Amino acid sequence: MPAVEIPDLADLIWLFEDAPAVEFPDVAWPVGLHSFRLRRGDREVLFSIDPADGDAQISLHVAGQEMTHLGRLRWIERLTIVKKDG
Repeated sequence: MPAVEIPDLADLIWLFEDAPAVEFPDVAWPVGLHSFRLRRGDREVLFSIDPADGDAQISLHVAGQEMTHLGRLRWIERLTIVKKDG
């Protein structure tokens, strides 16, 4: 499988407004599972990605309850962040 095109870690931290939780602290980005969490009020998005494997999952929680989950998104080729003014 070709290498996955991913944003810089700094851009993902900008998007999710926090550093990711990592599965294995002794390995660095982009190796291993990295989980980013964004909270707005009682809503929370959890996005986890293992760039080296091209594997990701995303879930939405409201008031602590999982509303939806898309797991085992495999063979990701490209992940892009589009920054817009304002």
